[in-house]
Amino acid sequence: MWSGPFEDPPVISQDLRLAWRVTERIAADARLAGEPIGVVAQNRVVTLTGVVGSVRARAVAGEVAGAFPGVADVCNRLETAGPAGATTDPFEQLVARWAGERPDAARLIRARLRRERLLKAAVVLAALSVVLLVLLPRLTTG
Repeated sequence: MWSGPFEDPPVISQDLRLAWRVTERIAADARLAGEPIGVVAQNRVVTLTGVVGSVRARAVAGEVAGAFPGVADVCNRLETAGPAGATTDPFEQLVARWAGERPDAARLIRARLRRERLLKAAVVLAALSVVLLVLLPRLTTG
């Protein structure tokens, strides 16, 4: 008598189990809260897909997946939301703002010249002090 197509229990492959566990680990990481990250595993190589909010989230997801036991390699295909260079991470925004500031070349040259003049004046003053310390006792005794 035929009992139907689901007589045997379903077999869960090692790759499917690995993908599931990596997904659980990523979902449990507070730094990746709310980030929609897809995880697929094949031959112990984990592929991450989706669109995340920042470059930092992309890097953290790759680190979390790569640190999981049983993962041989990670193919991080996560993309960041928004136009290229845009980020929602406050640290990355701060770095991007500082990177846009370029010091005035003329101001840097003037500052360097001032330092060089001060250094030369200090050297001349030190040499003069040595000469006076050596010659002054000889002039007063002679």
